[in-house]
Amino acid sequence: MNTKNSVSRPVGFWLSLLTFGVLIALVVSFTAVLGSAPHVPLLLAAVFAAAVGALHRFSWQDMLEGIQGAITPALPALLIIMSIGILIAAWMAGGIIPTMVYYGLQIISPRFFLVTALLLCSLVSLAIGSSLSTIGTVGVALFGVGEAIGIPSAITVGAIVSGAYFGDKMSPLSDTTNLAPSVSDTNVFDHIRHMMFTTTPTYVICIVIYGILGFVFGGGAADSSQVQLTLDTLKANFVINPLLLLPPVLVLIMVVLRIPALPGLLGAALLGFLSALFIQGAEFGSLLQGVMNGFSASTGVDTVDTLLNRGGIMSMMRTVALMVIALSFAGIFERTGMATSLVEKVLAHVKSERGLVVATILTAWGVLIGTGQQYVAIIMTGRLFRPLYKKYELAPKNLSRALEDAGTVFGGIVPYSTGAGFTEGMLGVSAWQYGPFTFFGWINPLVAIGLALLGKSMPKEKK
Repeated sequence: MNTKNSVSRPVGFWLSLLTFGVLIALVVSFTAVLGSAPHVPLLLAAVFAAAVGALHRFSWQDMLEGIQGAITPALPALLIIMSIGILIAAWMAGGIIPTMVYYGLQIISPRFFLVTALLLCSLVSLAIGSSLSTIGTVGVALFGVGEAIGIPSAITVGAIVSGAYFGDKMSPLSDTTNLAPSVSDTNVFDHIRHMMFTTTPTYVICIVIYGILGFVFGGGAADSSQVQLTLDTLKANFVINPLLLLPPVLVLIMVVLRIPALPGLLGAALLGFLSALFIQGAEFGSLLQGVMNGFSASTGVDTVDTLLNRGGIMSMMRTVALMVIALSFAGIFERTGMATSLVEKVLAHVKSERGLVVATILTAWGVLIGTGQQYVAIIMTGRLFRPLYKKYELAPKNLSRALEDAGTVFGGIVPYSTGAGFTEGMLGVSAWQYGPFTFFGWINPLVAIGLALLGKSMPKEKK
């Protein structure tokens, strides 16, 4: 709500709902029907929201402050996204990701590939606290393995994203894992322990489903000729050596030493550049080009080239632009009171502790779908629901868990979210394709709602 301009008034419920509906309609029609990128519909929705705000006498300065307030906290994430682009180009040129693919093809069983992808991405994301970094490094390598052994790409990406967002949710190094308890006024480790009650059954269900799918799609004989062609092509174009598996290990050591994400990623990229210069024999000029435009290879094998030609700052600009536009809409939507109008309508129907937790999950889910931003979903929902948790004397860790059960894990599925845009840029598969197979993102909120309806795992606040 605006406090600077006394003549402005918050937008009412029905007009707020209309604005939210316009956003959804524009995004779905442009992306699902026309096959367009989500940037333009999000921009049009932001313009519509600004027009509604202007009709309610919010000045442009008011709405600009809302945009700035939404974007400023996300600046570190924007820098990290660009640094991931540099890291991927460096690890490609240095032969690190090709080496991971080369050995992965020889070790991983097709039948257990999807479960392996889930577990491996979970462990890496848990260690480094970043779903995007996991998808952009280990995820790229696993995607190449999945392509070579004949697993449908949408299912492979679903397993990768599920594992990456599990770690993003449960790691004490993750920004969302720290954001949710800070908004809810609880301790991060209490928060993580409390999330185990909804996350553990979800994860077990995911293992079972991916195990079944692995036997269905990996049960036949893998295309040995394609696998061998990939191995031979990688061997012919790169120096493949087990020592090149050390940089990923060193990244984990950086995490243990609590080196911040941005310098840690750039340090890992430096290892890739050194490997490219002194092991792969790359030219310095080509490496500089790769930093900007991504690694470029022409092996003569299309499937291998598709795997290798990735990374670079420019490859991240689509995601950066998507994030800025989505946050602009979110900033206007919140500053003009539209978000509050919608949530207050939900709060008016909350009559019990169980209903409160369910309403929190559904609201975080709705805000995430509406804005495409995890940060906005967690902060906005947490800020609005926190007084009610105090009223019902529910421990604040119930709120923080509900925020993450919907506001974090579904972030990689919303087609116009930062996570989905990043994943599509890295792996070439859209959220419309892999989203149905990202079981962790779908099941976790449902398990949380089920526990809430049963009245389970809802401790009271200690007095």
